[in-house]
Amino acid sequence: MGIEEFVVKGKNDLDLSCFKILPEGEIKGVVQLFHGMGDHKKRYHPFAKFLAKNGIAVYAHDHRKHGKSVNNPEEIGIFTKEDTWKDVLLDCNFVNRRIQKDLPDVPIIIIGQSMGSIIARKYISNYESVPKMAILMGTLPPIGMGRAWVPLFLNAVVGIFKKDKRLPFIAKILNDPLNKSFTIKRTKFDWLCNDIRIVDKYIDDPLCGFAYSKRFYKEFINAMMDVNKSDVILETNDIPLLFISGKDDPVGDFGDGVKKVRELYSGHGYTQLTHKLIEDTRHEILCEKGKNDTFRYILEWINSNL
Repeated sequence: MGIEEFVVKGKNDLDLSCFKILPEGEIKGVVQLFHGMGDHKKRYHPFAKFLAKNGIAVYAHDHRKHGKSVNNPEEIGIFTKEDTWKDVLLDCNFVNRRIQKDLPDVPIIIIGQSMGSIIARKYISNYESVPKMAILMGTLPPIGMGRAWVPLFLNAVVGIFKKDKRLPFIAKILNDPLNKSFTIKRTKFDWLCNDIRIVDKYIDDPLCGFAYSKRFYKEFINAMMDVNKSDVILETNDIPLLFISGKDDPVGDFGDGVKKVRELYSGHGYTQLTHKLIEDTRHEILCEKGKNDTFRYILEWINSNL
């Protein structure tokens, strides 16, 4: 039951770095996992191993210009004119086809963390392979009237820059407000997790916490706005959806934003919705000290919907 690494050809012939882990016995389902911003697939190994021990296979890949899905390390975070949000989604579909080839007729469960949840929400409304269910972790809420200026401002700012290079000051604009709600601040990434060991490991990891190029920020801002539109939500099949987040996660407005996302779906007629907030947990629910309880909750939810 070891982790096997492999490559899938993505859009524009980019090599997508992937891993899979299969249960030793019967395979009840298979998770396709989408990681978040400034993140990569290897950080999900403990969760993947837990699921595999309990009969659930896991496939994950590094999104383009993340982790090992680059032609060289200098490309991490640098979206060029050849990298669009549509390409990110197409990459996910190429991996999905590999899963269907390897494990035909096995129910597919989509799991997305943070940015990965935005990808997941668009993916389940947009592609021919309808998953059995989806789990949206740490998802981002709709942009309210009080913040309507944010995407307009960021789009205007990134439009000033001509070259495809990292923009640390944009990363700072997006990151700093997330830490403001915490009285004790040790690092700029305290909002990620209560476990300081995880935060320090994240900071020390060259594949984490990087700034992106203007094209990425523009694509991501538009993607965040897109997934909350009625037409996108209405295109989604009425499959079981789990909205799960840390109660102390500023990305999800400390639970209020995640509730609004769930209400968006219920307001459009979706009926198989579960909303779970985890106490004493920030953004990375799979990395907190109480992660084993979270692992078990997710497994139980999957099993109840297979």
